[in-house]
Amino acid sequence: MRNEILSLVVESGMDEDCYTEMLDYTIELFETQGLGSDYYGYHNINHELEVTHVSLLSANLNNTTKRFAKEDLKYLYAAALFHDFDPQKSVDKPHEENVLKFISSDKKLRKLLDDAKLDIEIIKVLILRTTYPWSGVLKENAERQIKECFKNSELTRNNQSKQDHFMNLGWYLSVVDRISGYALGDFSKAMEMAKMNAHALAWRPSLIVRSSV
Repeated sequence: MRNEILSLVVESGMDEDCYTEMLDYTIELFETQGLGSDYYGYHNINHELEVTHVSLLSANLNNTTKRFAKEDLKYLYAAALFHDFDPQKSVDKPHEENVLKFISSDKKLRKLLDDAKLDIEIIKVLILRTTYPWSGVLKENAERQIKECFKNSELTRNNQSKQDHFMNLGWYLSVVDRISGYALGDFSKAMEMAKMNAHALAWRPSLIVRSSV
């Protein structure tokens, strides 16, 4: 998966070293924190890489209409790579607030984002928009934080069209987050992922067949 992502990174116009370093740093973080391929749960390194892969693949396949600017692809890439990194989680499903704390405080990641000239506030917005389910208290809390991020960003402060644009970009990422793993495999993989997703959501066994598999 790493090589496929790197090919898409180059195709997306991200040929600076910092983008390769971001990918390798993500893999290192997940592996060293026990969230690698051997971790039985939906939110492991495989999921993170699948979301990153499909985000870029789909955007490039549909980019004849130029709906995705080069800067959009950069933000999607960075947000997808780190959208679920929460090694302190008590259950499989990560907490977006913990993810935001990590990307805000990790010095190496901040340097990589600076090298790529990416605004961390926009990355936070995209990650917050992947909150699931996008309803009720979870949605209200995410929207409140998103408003703060927009205020803190020079790109979006007092610019409603930019805010709308990045919210749409976040919506795209949230859709990819839901379907990427299922789209990249056959039915047996989808069945296994559905079971892991049910585990991640702490569903009772009686719900697995009805609501997941």
